[in-house]
Amino acid sequence: MTGHPILSPFQALGSRFQARFRPNWHACSNLHAWWQRPELLPPDASETPTVMRTLDLLGPLDWGRFPERDLLRHWVQPAVSYAAFSAAMLVRLNEGLKTIGALRRHLVEHPGFIPLLGFRVVRSRAHPCGFDPDASLPTQRHLTRMLREMPNAALQFLLADTVRLIRRELRLHHIEIGECISLDTKHILAWVKENNPKAYVETRFDKTRQPAGDLDCKLGCKRRHNKRKKQPLGQDAPPTPTTYPLPADHFKFGDFY
Repeated sequence: MTGHPILSPFQALGSRFQARFRPNWHACSNLHAWWQRPELLPPDASETPTVMRTLDLLGPLDWGRFPERDLLRHWVQPAVSYAAFSAAMLVRLNEGLKTIGALRRHLVEHPGFIPLLGFRVVRSRAHPCGFDPDASLPTQRHLTRMLREMPNAALQFLLADTVRLIRRELRLHHIEIGECISLDTKHILAWVKENNPKAYVETRFDKTRQPAGDLDCKLGCKRRHNKRKKQPLGQDAPPTPTTYPLPADHFKFGDFY
């Protein structure tokens, strides 16, 4: 019963069964390489729209130049890649996940993310994807600690490479940095008694008198918005009246601070 003629078919069956649970996750080394060769992705990733959408978003970044720490150093537990962690945090922002726990649950429910982002997988035949998603991820506590200890060099890389991609996209539209800018303003109320309606100030809105509580603040006006009553669906907004205009002395256009 233990002869080679009998064992050979079982060995061939075992190798075929084993190959089923060994997707080729080592074909590419990082997100940028996978983005350049998406046809090499295993079905767990290529057939998941959420994973492919994230790959299109994060793949253009040059992850091959990410300032990674020494992953071969002997730790009590295998070192978690800062590149994988950074990519996971970007997934959290893109998917609108409010907590680290929600991010970890999202990755477990979409196992194609785990090796794609760069986490080390724990092989398991009990899962169709070929690895244990929960065991392949750091604990929620570990991820939270990594967020606190994130090195500044990693953040600077993500910022600089994002700017590089934006500049490249602008060049395609014949726009150089500095030719087009976008600004937004927001009033900030000074912490002075002149802005306190309960305080008595004889010349509250005299712009020649600088408030003693803030030597940098200036007199300004906060404009009001023209808010109209919401119209039911299918009805147009009422036309501007041509008769009985509102007297100017009853019109309030803003508040001074």
